[in-house]
Amino acid sequence: MKRRAGQPAHVHAEAVRNALEEARPAGVTLQRLVITTKRTPAQVWAGIRYLRRFAIRDGLPPVTFRRGGIGFQLSEDPEVWIAYERAVFTIELHRITNFIEAAVGPHARKMPKDEWARLVLDQLGGIKATLEVLTRMER
Repeated sequence: MKRRAGQPAHVHAEAVRNALEEARPAGVTLQRLVITTKRTPAQVWAGIRYLRRFAIRDGLPPVTFRRGGIGFQLSEDPEVWIAYERAVFTIELHRITNFIEAAVGPHARKMPKDEWARLVLDQLGGIKATLEVLTRMER
């Protein structure tokens, strides 16, 4: 594999975009993107991050990801976008829940009058409730 060290992210993004467009409507796994683009996993990720940031500016649909061998997609289907968004909300819900249970909750229990702990617990509780609604909401 030819090394492309030092190339800017937009160069990697162009290679990733081409691979994703060729695979439409199917998805492409990270491993397949590495092979197809002849880039390292880190370079492919740099390209994906760039695409995700600038896709709308370039008139592209969002770059989504689905497990189960489907991988990354550039899909025009809003249902694909919603499934990806819900998956991200679920991941973030688990992260926030774990953080509350492992760090903020014990802090608040040990120091119940600590204003910081109460504020963080209240704010994260609101975020958690919002994420729960978004993951369960029917369309």
